Amino acid sequence: MEYIRLRGLGVSPGIAIGGVQLTEKVVFTTRKEAISAEQVDGELNRLNGAIERTHEQLVRIRDNIKDIVGEEHAFIFEAHLLILHDKSLRMSLKEIIRKEKTRAEWAISRVHVKYQKLFESIDDEYLMQRKFDVADVLSKIYRNLETAEPGKKEEGKEKILVAHELLPSEAALRLSKGNVLAVALDMGGQTSHTAILARSLNIPTVMGLRNVSQRVKNGDVLIVDGTDGEVLINPPLAIQKEFASKKKKYDDYRKELKKIAKLSSKTLDKFEFLPLANIELPEEVPMAFSMGAEGIGLFRSEFLYLQSTTPPTEEAHYQIYSQIAKDAYPSPVYIRTIDMGGEKNLPHLKIEKEPNPALGLRAIRLSLRDREFFKVQLKAILRASAMGNVRVLIPMITELEEIEEVKMLFREIQQEMREKNIPFDENIPLGVMIEVPAAAALTDILVKEVDYISIGTNDLIQYYLAVDRSNELVSYLFKPLHPSVLRLIKFVIDTAQKENKDVTVCGEMAADTLSAIVLLGLGLRKFSMNPIFIPRIKNVLRSVEQKTAKEVVEEAMLLKTAQEIEECIIERILLKHPKAFLMEL
Repeated sequence: MEYIRLRGLGVSPGIAIGGVQLTEKVVFTTRKEAISAEQVDGELNRLNGAIERTHEQLVRIRDNIKDIVGEEHAFIFEAHLLILHDKSLRMSLKEIIRKEKTRAEWAISRVHVKYQKLFESIDDEYLMQRKFDVADVLSKIYRNLETAEPGKKEEGKEKILVAHELLPSEAALRLSKGNVLAVALDMGGQTSHTAILARSLNIPTVMGLRNVSQRVKNGDVLIVDGTDGEVLINPPLAIQKEFASKKKKYDDYRKELKKIAKLSSKTLDKFEFLPLANIELPEEVPMAFSMGAEGIGLFRSEFLYLQSTTPPTEEAHYQIYSQIAKDAYPSPVYIRTIDMGGEKNLPHLKIEKEPNPALGLRAIRLSLRDREFFKVQLKAILRASAMGNVRVLIPMITELEEIEEVKMLFREIQQEMREKNIPFDENIPLGVMIEVPAAAALTDILVKEVDYISIGTNDLIQYYLAVDRSNELVSYLFKPLHPSVLRLIKFVIDTAQKENKDVTVCGEMAADTLSAIVLLGLGLRKFSMNPIFIPRIKNVLRSVEQKTAKEVVEEAMLLKTAQEIEECIIERILLKHPKAFLMEL
């Protein structure tokens, strides 16, 4: 047996060693089977029956997940039920059957291709992952066109699931049985629903392996390292022993992190910091708080625009925002207005193709172009603010005039709501994202016009250093500890604090242990990140003195390169606080 080592994307941390179990997927037909005009009604009834059976299955899966891992993780299948009952999707299926006089299998295949092309045209990892949810629902309808119940497969011993892709409903059925040690997939990413489910069940998972499903057979021995994103096929016994030892260390580490999540957020010298969560979906709120979050620092509202081929209604917005506010109460919830456009496009946004979409019509630029469309979202946020813990966050601000236009819209909506006696928070805080270098340079002006600011370090660094971090040819230049980046962030934080305005970092710097210490040294108190990183960052910040971090950062910022700064900080922090990085794996 050949020993192979593959690199992928670790989406659920942990290590597992076990035998392979390959899965099969639905293959949609490529053959158009015609029917007569008299058979159309019968075929539509056949489709309706399949949809009804799919509804029943999704409800059973949802309820099963609730029983096993709690209600907060059943949201995946609430989303699938919304897709199943989406009017435009159903109409598309029925129209193909009626107009083309064809079997339902062909209609499902056509609609599947349509949606896959739509989502693949979006250059955004989270939005692109939604194609698997639509494919999942269509696959279940496809299977349910046959009324016979599929035979039960033998579950067997604990195995490592290997597949080209694992759709969420299939993942729920398989992973919730307790006999899956780990998952290794050719496709998928960090924000896929299968990845979210795997993390909630603590099942080590590596995705994006490209062809692992073609390189293994049932019975092969696999090591899946979801922490480092590695999969080892048929490793020698010595390597198996090495990873067994690493697995024990990781399991002990996880137990410690669970304890840390409940501890106070204070450094050794009692400097208080606030760990916040970045979330994509409303049902992630309970999980975020269980990981130690003390509020929702960034709710990305984009998923609302993916549930239908038409823009979401005010009521659809309101139901989601009010649910988050209620679940998080009394902790703060920062709702970012739509950050789409450019490379994150959908047909109903009506944006023409642009030569440079990253610098084009997106985020607040798109919202201010289509003001009625924007007012729908703002009114829903204001309605949800009646809870008293909601804040509004405006993305990609470039100039003062944009803030003034947003505030004018706010005043218009607030007056309309007062006249209709609709309750809202009269003092709802309004903040802006600092992610365009021009906005960072204007912080001293902009901060006077808002209640708080949030630094989006991912885009800010990318724009400031002129580096596309997803481009492997130049990604080595994306350096959060670049001297110029630290000077810019220091200016933003210092300026906000002089005006007594809150400042948060919600980019990946907040979730990186070394960068978090640097931000602490710059005086930052609010760190917003993916919930799974909160215990780790909390542990690191609790292990140092803010005073020490400040002194070290002041010294490091006199250096000339990112490498020198990194080496200086590690050396000086370890000298004073040797336990700071002790729990790093």
